[in-house]
Amino acid sequence: MKTNGFSFLILILLSACASHQAAPPNAPLLIPADIAGIVHAGRTNSKEEYALLDRLGADWTLLTFNWNRIEPAEGQWNFDYYDEFTDTAKAADKKIIAVLGYDVPWIHKDGKRHYFIPQDKLDFFVNYVRQVTAHFRGRVDAWCIWNEPNGHFWKGSREEFFELTRRAAAVVKETDPDVILLGGAFNRGVFGLPVQFIRGLFESGAMEKVDAVAFHPYELNPARTAKLYSSFRAIAAGYGFAGRIWITEVGYPTGGMYPTAVPEKKLPACVVKTFVNLAVSGAQKILWYQLFDPPNRVKTDSEDFFGLLRSRDDYTSKGAEAFRLCALHLAGTVYRPDLPLREGLPNSLRAFYFEKPEGTGTLVLWKEGGEVQVVLDGSAETYTVHEPISGNAAPLQMNTVTVGAMPVFVTWQGGEENIPVLRKKIR
Repeated sequence: MKTNGFSFLILILLSACASHQAAPPNAPLLIPADIAGIVHAGRTNSKEEYALLDRLGADWTLLTFNWNRIEPAEGQWNFDYYDEFTDTAKAADKKIIAVLGYDVPWIHKDGKRHYFIPQDKLDFFVNYVRQVTAHFRGRVDAWCIWNEPNGHFWKGSREEFFELTRRAAAVVKETDPDVILLGGAFNRGVFGLPVQFIRGLFESGAMEKVDAVAFHPYELNPARTAKLYSSFRAIAAGYGFAGRIWITEVGYPTGGMYPTAVPEKKLPACVVKTFVNLAVSGAQKILWYQLFDPPNRVKTDSEDFFGLLRSRDDYTSKGAEAFRLCALHLAGTVYRPDLPLREGLPNSLRAFYFEKPEGTGTLVLWKEGGEVQVVLDGSAETYTVHEPISGNAAPLQMNTVTVGAMPVFVTWQGGEENIPVLRKKIR
């Protein structure tokens, strides 16, 4: 597609977004230029880590600005750790999502943390929100109220959490009216999607000042992750949030006891399929959990195996190259669900076409079950194939690629003008 045609398409998409109308079937979808991020990234404050984030195409990082660390005793404020993190991230041109949570021992009679704020102590939490948002005004790009309240991070009642969200949201917007504010941050939960909790939060009025809803679609595999996201989006749509969903955590451990664990060799495929499925379903941000495995992993603890890389000391990739390909080739594109054209190929072949403003075309291909040889019948001078495990790129030979469970990226110049028709190779 020519540049002027692409610009016209962008205007149409922006108009549709502004009107908050549901897009018709097969309508083009604008993928945000800053869609990609990584949870807990940048914590070493090192040039090497931020250079890595640049290479991976991560625009966002997320960190909990823990109340207990900021106000360890009543009225004793210490922002040093988060000042250093924030200043380093901003100097590296990274955007920050800061999570507001959790409790502090000194509000409880037994002097212990309980992941719960008693109603008669809520003013202390609200004051923490006021102090921290004022201190970091202009440096934090988005605040998120709490994390996974339907899990073990909140021990109070739903109604108490609704009130916490309502009061925290009011204070954030009073202190920093222009900052992005997220609420929810729900995960799947042991017994499935917490539908009543989600609906209750919206119907309580607690989300009236919130700009977007955060969601963590952890599931057994990419197909189930996409289905879970679709179910959540359907609920959010009823409250006007269908196009305002931020995935602030998603990932798969490569070890431990979690049922969502996947073999390490399959992680690159899971990264690509999950990222693509969520992006084409309208997720505004996708933050992968997380950047590194810790250096001393406990074999049975899945929390030690979520990294895209093996450790801070060993920058070898488990799924980082797959993430990089997604961030590099999907961010800032228009997804065209009506393309590419296909001839003689099974429905189990998944094909997604993305185009950048300068005219770069990208196809992401994979097949559910078995393999198929696909001929790319097009007019581009060169089609380049990118491999998610290593990230290596090479010219496509004979315009034919074998597509299986491991996705492949095919790129070219000329966009829609040179988009190939996909045909099954006849042996």
